[in-house]
Amino acid sequence: MPNNKWTDESIEDLLKDFPAIKDNRPKEEVYNRLAKKQKVQKRPKKWLPLLVAALAFITVGILVASIISQLGIDTTQNQSDSSTESTATTEDQENEELESLPDAEESGTGESGQFSIAQVEEPVRTAVYDETIGNQTLMTIGLTENAVVVPVSFLIPSDQVEAAFGDKTPSSLDLYKEYADEIDETQLGFDEYHPYVGTLEKTAQGIRHMLPQDHQYDMASASIGVYFNTLSETFSDVSEIEVANEDGSAAGFSEIGPVEPIIPAQEDIAYYSFTSSNGDVYLVPGYDMPLTSASEAIGGLTESPSDFYGPTVPKNVDYQVSETQDLVQVEFEDALDLNSLDTLETIRMIESFALTADTFGKKVEVIGLQPESWNGFDFSQPLPVPVAPNLLEWSLE
Repeated sequence: MPNNKWTDESIEDLLKDFPAIKDNRPKEEVYNRLAKKQKVQKRPKKWLPLLVAALAFITVGILVASIISQLGIDTTQNQSDSSTESTATTEDQENEELESLPDAEESGTGESGQFSIAQVEEPVRTAVYDETIGNQTLMTIGLTENAVVVPVSFLIPSDQVEAAFGDKTPSSLDLYKEYADEIDETQLGFDEYHPYVGTLEKTAQGIRHMLPQDHQYDMASASIGVYFNTLSETFSDVSEIEVANEDGSAAGFSEIGPVEPIIPAQEDIAYYSFTSSNGDVYLVPGYDMPLTSASEAIGGLTESPSDFYGPTVPKNVDYQVSETQDLVQVEFEDALDLNSLDTLETIRMIESFALTADTFGKKVEVIGLQPESWNGFDFSQPLPVPVAPNLLEWSLE
């Protein structure tokens, strides 16, 4: 209060009016309380981790600089030593490469190692031929990825077949019942689809698939196509495949009504390439895309017919196609040098020619390929027809 002027007397009178303060505690108690200092809690040092990190960073920097400097010295010192040892090292590497050459020939390609050693020893093939089978048993099954059906083949060792079937020669149905559930489709890069739900049984005309009421093979047109095409590829050795209800009556699908017996044979179609999600390349029939002639089918293998199928003929390779009643003639322009092309691409081209012509009941003769004898193919003769496409390694024991 700046307007009030306090005098010493007035302040003294005011203080005298205050009540007297008394403390009745003993002196010992007051002393003990003062002697006991209250424990003060320390505030955390939030800057400490930052400091430690900074010091660590500086330390690492010093160490790295020291190591780099030392490496520079060591490099200078070791140059003379490395030059004297290079000859011996090169010789060792050459020996290792020579030793590994048979393994490289067996693998045939670095393309995911997808093909079986049984068929890539020499000559390299992606399909199954009569001479490939030997005393093994061929099993073909239709696998699928993204609604595309891919026929793949396996060669089962004779000892496994004998252990499972004895002296009996198993049919495709026998092989399917024995092994389909054990094939790891996802490991091969396909969708999990097999085994079929329901019951498979042999009939006088082929096989019958009896479906439960809750099957999902007719959910959409795509699922129906996958179902029919996998059946055709899996049981290609039978005359017909009947699709029935559990009571034996003909099954009815929501989009097509009663299901007619399926004839497995693939006719008048072309074999295109299909690349799976893991990068493996297969030859697949152009299901439900019939063509008018073998020359049209083989001539169209330079183009992709859909988003799923690709050409089997390498880019910038030109040829002319003609046909007779029993033979398709493919004539390449400018004497195509096969050694200038990728080996597997060339093999797939050749095998797609033979497989495509076979669906028209014809063989293929190729002209203008150099050399005329290449990778076991004799181009002076019609191409051999594969028994089945896409041979994979049998891994079950």
